[in-house]
Amino acid sequence: MPGRRARKSAQQSPTRAPADPEVECAIQFRRIGDKLNFRQKLLNLISKLFRSGT
Repeated sequence: MPGRRARKSAQQSPTRAPADPEVECAIQFRRIGDKLNFRQKLLNLISKLFRSGT
């Protein structure tokens, strides 16, 4: 559509040179840890909201 902008995630990121396998592995572990941390915080918030007695 003419008036709409593309989403940020739809834009292509510039290609980067392949790094060392150790660096790539560390980046992947960091992303996984960030996702798990967010999920845990979200579950804690939901449990606080629905916990009875408080």
